[in-house]
Amino acid sequence: MIDLHHGDCFRIADDVIQDGTAALAFVDPPYNIGIFKKMEPGAYLEWCEQWIALCDRKLKPNGAFWVSHSKPRVLADISRIIEQYGRGMVNWITWDKWNFEKWKVEHGIKGHPLYGAMWKQICSEPRQSFGQAAEYLIYHADEGEWTAQCDKERGFIFEPLRAYLDGEWKRAGMSKIDANVACGFSATPGGMAARHYFSRSQWCLPTESHYHALRQYANAHNHGGEYLRREYEDLRREYEDLRREYEDLRYTFNNPGKVSSVWQFPPAERNGHPTPKPPGLLRRIVETTSNPGDLVFDPMCGSGQMPLVCIETGRDCVAIEIEREWYELAQSRIAAALSTPEQLTML
Repeated sequence: MIDLHHGDCFRIADDVIQDGTAALAFVDPPYNIGIFKKMEPGAYLEWCEQWIALCDRKLKPNGAFWVSHSKPRVLADISRIIEQYGRGMVNWITWDKWNFEKWKVEHGIKGHPLYGAMWKQICSEPRQSFGQAAEYLIYHADEGEWTAQCDKERGFIFEPLRAYLDGEWKRAGMSKIDANVACGFSATPGGMAARHYFSRSQWCLPTESHYHALRQYANAHNHGGEYLRREYEDLRREYEDLRREYEDLRYTFNNPGKVSSVWQFPPAERNGHPTPKPPGLLRRIVETTSNPGDLVFDPMCGSGQMPLVCIETGRDCVAIEIEREWYELAQSRIAAALSTPEQLTML
């Protein structure tokens, strides 16, 4: 579901999105460089802190918080404010808008419609510094609940399973060295089974073959007893349930592979809005730091680029735009991309 609204995010956000429900917040604010109304630096940061507080409330405790900006010093100040809300920085991303030679080769073209315009802008006047051909993004997230759970459980959420294995092994009168022997490890306390299958420190679930070996060894050395009676598949399912409960406390990061913190995407095609973000850049953010079915919050959505990416990637999105012109542009683009009108809620 795409939920698009016209208005001031500070006034209407509480009516359109519940606190603690968004898995990802993306903010592409006015950069305070004169394209829109320009404020004094101090007033600008005070305004930034307002939407930071808003997004922090709407995000889940382990939600991803992304902000883009063209001024590194300003973005660093924004980052420090976000950290005051308990969401530490995970990455500083440099969006290289100029060096996209690989992209041009892959698409079989010699240039990009904005390539010449950017060059003209960079060379429009004599410079005593390198030309500005990059923007920047920060990615913040929090593992507070996960860390608290680690502290509470001493890094150990699988106690029911560990206790079952340890209790059965002791009931059979077996030592940890016996476990190593049963699993084919060295007959010393430092073997794999002794260190990891029973201890609270660095515990892990035995493999299926090792579990059967432990069961066979315990039963063979204790006449008349039956030990480790639970089937391995039952243990495995319980393990996965506990693991999911544990992992859900961590922030999402669907590792895209060999991707550095320098991203090379060409500038977005002009769509009527002066500063659209390229869909590929937003797609990387969404796919890496949220999951299908998650809710994305964009309080300053401009021409609707983020909602469109959410449609493509199977996410829900609550998007707000204060300017009527850009809201109507976003409205028409989103409506054209949806298969049924019922998928778009508009106010």
